[in-house]
Amino acid sequence: MPRAVVILFILALGFFPFPSRAETPDYLGSETPRTPYDRKYRRVEAYLVSIQQIKTVSYNPSFSIQESKVRHYLKRARRFRFEKEDLLSSGIEGDYWQLPEETERVRSGDCEDLAIWLYYHLLDEGFRNIRFTLGFAGAEDKAVHAWVTWYDRGKTYILDPSRKEGIYNSTQLGAITYQPWYSYYFDRRWSHR
Repeated sequence: MPRAVVILFILALGFFPFPSRAETPDYLGSETPRTPYDRKYRRVEAYLVSIQQIKTVSYNPSFSIQESKVRHYLKRARRFRFEKEDLLSSGIEGDYWQLPEETERVRSGDCEDLAIWLYYHLLDEGFRNIRFTLGFAGAEDKAVHAWVTWYDRGKTYILDPSRKEGIYNSTQLGAITYQPWYSYYFDRRWSHR
């Protein structure tokens, strides 16, 4: 390769910003009293509170047992027909979030519906280290996306029932992938912005 091309390439690197470590997504966030999506989440929250027994189960098996359960539910979620909905074009209030039993009845849903279904079933299995999460899944995305974030033994995993792979270790994702905005655990909320 000619020396001039190498020099131009090195100079060009200075003009194009690459994600820095400081731009890594904040998966923990800060607890907040409210979010712009509270009106929609309240219905999910009320449903979870009405099934109170799932909140009192104690559960702390090995990672491999937990991962097996996660993969089982991701596989079940992929049997539902995925119907993409653009939250930015329909507005925050334009999209109806299905409860888990509704998703099972109609056998379809968008990313929020599938993530809520997965979130509920993992809670029902005793998982306490998960959150229902809203944000952007990738740089090309124009719509808000939903997934479940799983925190286990110092690591963060993205559980996305609307994507084929479904489970991602956050350390293997780029800085512009799966950017959380807000997350929920029962009646608690976090802002990641």
